[in-house]
Amino acid sequence: MHLRFWCLLAVLFSLASCDETKPVDPEPEKSDKAAMLKLSFNTSDNPGMASNSTGVTANGYYCISITEGLDRAKLVPDLQVSDKASAFIDGKPYTPGQAYDFSGNIQTVKVVSESGNKTNTYNILVKYGIPYIDNKVYQFMNDFSVPGVSISIMKGTKVMYSSGFGFANSVAQTRVTPDHLFRMASISKQFCTMCIMTLKEQGKLKLDDKVFGPGGILDGKFTNLAPFHEAITVRHLLSHSSGICNGLGDPAFSNSYRLFSNGDPVPTDTLIQRTINNRQTPYTSSGTTYYPGAAYSYSNVGFCVLHRIIEVLSGKDYEKFLKEDVLAKMGITDTHIGGYQNERRDNECIYYSQGGGDGYKNPLRELAGAAGIITSTNQMMKILTYMDGDDSVPDIFTPETLADMYTPTKYEASTYNRYGLGWRMNHSYLFPGSHYHGGNIAGTATLWVGNTNQHMSGAFVCNSRAYNSNATGDIDDNLYVLLDEFLNYFNY
Repeated sequence: MHLRFWCLLAVLFSLASCDETKPVDPEPEKSDKAAMLKLSFNTSDNPGMASNSTGVTANGYYCISITEGLDRAKLVPDLQVSDKASAFIDGKPYTPGQAYDFSGNIQTVKVVSESGNKTNTYNILVKYGIPYIDNKVYQFMNDFSVPGVSISIMKGTKVMYSSGFGFANSVAQTRVTPDHLFRMASISKQFCTMCIMTLKEQGKLKLDDKVFGPGGILDGKFTNLAPFHEAITVRHLLSHSSGICNGLGDPAFSNSYRLFSNGDPVPTDTLIQRTINNRQTPYTSSGTTYYPGAAYSYSNVGFCVLHRIIEVLSGKDYEKFLKEDVLAKMGITDTHIGGYQNERRDNECIYYSQGGGDGYKNPLRELAGAAGIITSTNQMMKILTYMDGDDSVPDIFTPETLADMYTPTKYEASTYNRYGLGWRMNHSYLFPGSHYHGGNIAGTATLWVGNTNQHMSGAFVCNSRAYNSNATGDIDDNLYVLLDEFLNYFNY
């Protein structure tokens, strides 16, 4: 009896349990994360890679460099994305260990979240290069919003590395090469100096020849001359010690000096005459009177005067003399005076001004001797081999002329020793033994260095100029520090 009771009770309990509704576990929520965490090319997947290469982000592009000679159409990437997200390279699903084509101008990586609700697309720039160097350049470009950079590094007369970064034209997405033309800004002064030294070696001038007034090279071309002006020599102009602009700001970049009232640029002679009119006596400041030869005071107008001296003595347009009498001796054929945006050459960068400036308003032809040159970093290295005192490439100037350029000027009332004739030297801690110069106008930042104590030379040029700073300083500080580091990197 008891056994039957308990069996019946067990059956009833079982039936009751079957009638209960079991709770159903909810579907797990799918992730909306869709990020590219890392893209690299590793030696284990790509035979011939010198080292693993991971890129950096610059101005919205993911930039990565690979070893020269690798087939960019058959690269195996290591792509890491958000957990459970899907990835596509140029529309093809990403599979680890599979090769993809990175030979195009720009590749895309699309990452789709697990939920399908979120998609992110990344633009990838792959180039041949040296990741250690290139990533530093890309970081610089990102810090200062520079679209395009070209660098070249040379040891002796051998180019060790020459490369372009980013875009010469951001809209057309034209990638920079080391043959692209960039505005040189004040590096133009070294080209003007080459012309003056050529005239010197042709016997058409002496460095201590007077410039203005009776017997001067430009006698009769300018009026309202004071004794102060008639004491100025070619050497004073080349060494920034003419005093002609001191106390006037920078007339070459002041609209009241360089423009007519309608905004058109005045001729170079008008700029010079206006400067003469407003600097009738030597300027005195902090106990120094800036009579000719007294002290260093940087002068763009001084190099405009030199540009006119070249034309008067040669009987040629400045650009023609530069090309025919100087650059042709070096086999340089693609260096020019720049112009306005509608005059841009096919292989010339577009310039991207920041801070409200407009580099295309600068009248480069009128300022040719001070700021007008456009050239490439590859040509800059070749030019330096013809002016380095090394006979492996015959110099275009005598040792005496090279010494004139590269010896610090002895000013009469100043101990400043960092400028020769058209070239800087004696940097306080960078580029020991070298001659160098930088350039600074809206849309342009440039630096080149010739023949350090280790016989290293280099150039670093940009198609934009920023006015912010990073941990190293402003854009010019970074140019100096990075180029110095790159010269040392290749000094082996």
